[in-house]
Amino acid sequence: MTGAASVMPASVVSLPAGTQLKPATAANSNAAAASTGVGSALTETDFLTLLTTQLKHQDPLNPQSPSDLAAELAQFSTASGVQTLNTAVNSGSGMQAASLVGKNVAVAGNTMVLGANGAPAAFNLSSAAKDVVVTIANSSGSIVGAIDLGAMAAGNQTFAWNGQTADGTTLPPGNYFYAVNAAAASSGGTVTATPYAVVPVTSVVFGGQSGPMLDLGGGLAPIALSSVKEVF
Repeated sequence: MTGAASVMPASVVSLPAGTQLKPATAANSNAAAASTGVGSALTETDFLTLLTTQLKHQDPLNPQSPSDLAAELAQFSTASGVQTLNTAVNSGSGMQAASLVGKNVAVAGNTMVLGANGAPAAFNLSSAAKDVVVTIANSSGSIVGAIDLGAMAAGNQTFAWNGQTADGTTLPPGNYFYAVNAAAASSGGTVTATPYAVVPVTSVVFGGQSGPMLDLGGGLAPIALSSVKEVF
C-alpha cells in the first residue's frame, strides 16, 4: 500500500534558507533591551512620546475613553510632582532644611515666643560687656519684665525668660519683644547687641526661587534656609 504524499498547502510560503528567525538568547535579549531602553526608568519625555503615539494611532471609531485619558494624565502629573519633590528633598539644602523641623532656630528679630517652658532668645555681642540687661515688653509696648545677665563675652549668647513679671505674676503665652542694653567692659560706652528670635521650625516648603523655605512658629513669616543664624 502506497502512503499518500504530504503536500504543503498552497497558502503557506516557506522561508528561503538563511532567513529563519534566530532563537532568542539571553545576550540577544539584553542587547535589545539596552538599545530600546526597555527595563530602564521612563522619563517624562518617554511618557509624552507614548501618550502622543497612543492618541495618534487610536481608532477614530473607538477613541480613547476620556476617563482613561484623564487617569493617565493624572498619573503622569502625580509621578512628575513626586519626582520633583524627591529631587528637592534629596538635594543638600533640602535634606538640611527637612532635618530642622521640630528644632529651634535663631533668626533675625527681637520676638520672644512664650510657651509652657518659657521663652528662649539669643543675641550677638560685638565685644565683651561688663553687664547685660534685657528688658521685655508686651505687644502694647509696656515693660513686663527685666533680666540682668551680668558680664558676658563677645559673640552669640543665649538666655531664657520664665514668663513672669517682677512680682511673680505669670503672663499668658504669646509673643513678646525684648531689647538688650550691654555696657562695654573697657569704657563707659555700650556694646552693639544684635537680637535674634529663637523659634521652632514647624514645616518646610520646597520649590521656591530661594530654595527651601522654613515655616516658623509664633506666627513669624517663613524664611529661607540661609537666614538661619544658629540651630538649637
